[in-house]
Amino acid sequence: TRTRTPPVAHARPQTLDLYMFLYRDFGLSFNAVYDGQTVAAGEYSAYLKNDSTTRNMFINHIEFHSAEAVKWKVWEVTGTAAAGETVTPSNLNLASGIPAEATAMAGDTAITGLTTVKQIGSHRSEALSESDMDYEGALVLGPGKAIAVEYDTGTTGLCAHDIFFWYEDVGAA
Repeated sequence: TRTRTPPVAHARPQTLDLYMFLYRDFGLSFNAVYDGQTVAAGEYSAYLKNDSTTRNMFINHIEFHSAEAVKWKVWEVTGTAAAGETVTPSNLNLASGIPAEATAMAGDTAITGLTTVKQIGSHRSEALSESDMDYEGALVLGPGKAIAVEYDTGTTGLCAHDIFFWYEDVGAA
């Protein structure tokens, strides 16, 4: 297991999953819930952009839930996302009022306006299943960077995602 020493006075390193929860204590860990959407092959089902100018966004993992068997693609994207439904990420520290510095959209109405830069992940899920891609914080979105999840192939159907992430100041990691 890879480890990192958090930027606080702890004597021992934390595993990356625990690292996300450390940032929960600072009010900087979030979950974007993309729930109950019907998406067709070739459409984006989730979009997440780091709107912070001072912090990197670290993706811990992406959950995939689907009624149909689906091949998913995760893309780095540019452009201005439009036409999707706004998603407000939830702060995992319920005592914190800090909002996520992010733009998030779900694709029940097709998300448009994006240009793919490069594919950074591929995943398959079986019908009526849930699974995840565990990045353990290795997927980092610098200020202004964005990702989109594409419902690449499969029968049009109901799907959902959870994207768990945290922020750290640029240069802290």
